[in-house]
Amino acid sequence: MSTFLEALVLLPVGLVVGLVGSLIGVGGGFFVVPLLMIGYKYPKESATAASLGCVLLSAVSGTMANAKRKRIDYRTAMVLAAGTLPGAWYGRFVIGKLTSQQFSISFGALLLGIAAYVLFVRLKSGKGLVRGAPRELTDSEGQVHRFEANLPLGFAVSLGIGVISSLFGIGGGLILVPFLVIAYGMPPICSAAAAQFTFMFASAMSLAISIAKGQMTPEGWRAIGLLGGGVVVGAQLGVSLAKKLPERLFRTLLVAVIVFVSVTMIRQGIRP
Repeated sequence: MSTFLEALVLLPVGLVVGLVGSLIGVGGGFFVVPLLMIGYKYPKESATAASLGCVLLSAVSGTMANAKRKRIDYRTAMVLAAGTLPGAWYGRFVIGKLTSQQFSISFGALLLGIAAYVLFVRLKSGKGLVRGAPRELTDSEGQVHRFEANLPLGFAVSLGIGVISSLFGIGGGLILVPFLVIAYGMPPICSAAAAQFTFMFASAMSLAISIAKGQMTPEGWRAIGLLGGGVVVGAQLGVSLAKKLPERLFRTLLVAVIVFVSVTMIRQGIRP
């Protein structure tokens, strides 16, 4: 496939990756990995490494937009980011132990969990389940957000999230965002911003390890380059639309796509 045709496919995918990542903080790597493995026949290590590069671009772009809107509690986010780093190393170790079939089936099952989360979970801020240090954040619109952050617990949870993010080449907001809302009482819009900040570090660590292990190929770099433009634009657009997009329509379309990709990956694992 020519670079031009690849760009016609990968640029729109990158746009969706950035948009989804900044809107709900789950990262859009669950689009990139199946596309590269099934559509372009990338090995699982190379596909996840390229996806991590896209997650990094999305996280950087989304974090810049959220920082401008003052939606990030940096003290909390830095602890969460630190917790993901050891997990990120372990995730790149584990991926080498899985067969392609095991990886595809596991990835498909993970996607079903993501679909269920997007379809059924409606997060609302309020009193958190865990007591912690009181935190207060005033955004650029003057809205005050209050919550309590139990930083040791957040660090421990982030260890596991780092493994999942690094292993599957995705952002781990599927776990982190609900955790921040339910345990800390953090508003969803601030939780998504904290997740983007966290995975800016986690994905950078995972990507560096992938490069050091020789898992990043020239084709992977090209995929990152082609996806990257769409990712950056999509992340900025997602932050702007965070309070405007019709939630029901967005969730329905997203779930339909995720379920389709999930079934495709599971079939790929069962009948390679």
